[in-house]
Amino acid sequence: MDLNYLYTRQQVSLFHADNAACDKSRRAHQSMADAYTALIAVAKNSVRARAW
Repeated sequence: MDLNYLYTRQQVSLFHADNAACDKSRRAHQSMADAYTALIAVAKNSVRARAW
């Protein structure tokens, strides 16, 4: 998956979490940001593994 896409989605999710109207929305958006963070880590490790 494209890292730029993942970084963009992570930042959008963080923006929405910061500007959420209620705690439930804030937690949902933060959870999405956390999921994108995990996908970014997987993608970076995949890129490193291919470099070897």
